[in-house]
Amino acid sequence: MNQPTREMVEAMVNIATNGALDRIDQRGKRARELYRWGLHPHHAEAGSPLATDNASFEAAYPLALSGGVGVTEESLFPMMSAAENLNAAGLLIEQRSRNGNVHAMPVMQLCRSAMESSARTIWILGDPECEVRRDRALSVLVEQLEQQKRFLIIADASATSGPNQLPSNLVAMNRAHQQKQADLVKRLRDNYTVAKPESFSKTIGLAAEWVDKRLPAHDTGELAANGLGGGAKMAYSWGSGFVHGYKWAVDYVPGVRLFGMIADSLAAAINMTECAVALYEAVCRANARRDGTRQSVPASDRPSTAAHRHR
Repeated sequence: MNQPTREMVEAMVNIATNGALDRIDQRGKRARELYRWGLHPHHAEAGSPLATDNASFEAAYPLALSGGVGVTEESLFPMMSAAENLNAAGLLIEQRSRNGNVHAMPVMQLCRSAMESSARTIWILGDPECEVRRDRALSVLVEQLEQQKRFLIIADASATSGPNQLPSNLVAMNRAHQQKQADLVKRLRDNYTVAKPESFSKTIGLAAEWVDKRLPAHDTGELAANGLGGGAKMAYSWGSGFVHGYKWAVDYVPGVRLFGMIADSLAAAINMTECAVALYEAVCRANARRDGTRQSVPASDRPSTAAHRHR
């Protein structure tokens, strides 16, 4: 008896999963649509809500040395990172047609990372109060600086011991940088009230709730029918299991169920990132230009960009 071809197997899987492989392929293409935007993001125009937030941040926290773009700095890069992760997930999915591999674990981990990053952008920019957005940006900045401080301690140990020691002049230069960075962290904590940002898992829940309360204009019925909250939390938890190498993560995907969970994880990550980009694009434009027509923004996302002008 002849062995079934890969095409036959995939057709049977599609039937058994109500089209999960088709959804994976479609979402893989959609995952790559923000890549161009991530390479060429826009910045706050004069008179835009984001420019106002940046000015408020500068006035409230001059010691942060933000260069007048404090809120932009903390809200933009997370989406650029999310777009890159989704593009990589899309590239892996494209390879299935050649190698038959769905690359479940790396795709799930990339989706998790994209959700973490884009949810943080929504958490910073989504509140209606300028002071809240400003203070959330400060909390994320200081959290980042604390992480950087720990990295610099590790880097110093590597530079002064082991096989990759640096010349003394470079060590001195690095330590001067390390001291300036530590002084900045201390100065911020000594002079300002710095709240701790929400955990990533809680931020994802809050961002998904924000999206569900403001159904994006570009939604084709997916979010209207299912919402983002439950799917995002499930995908994040499951992806975390893979990131940390927990075996329990594979216990819940018997048989063909795996394919549906991959499709759902892609949907959660893509929707979260698209909504983050639409929100950012809306608030970085002056009122007269919030028309959603910038060419690096995917055409499917532009209606939501325009709709957020009344945030």
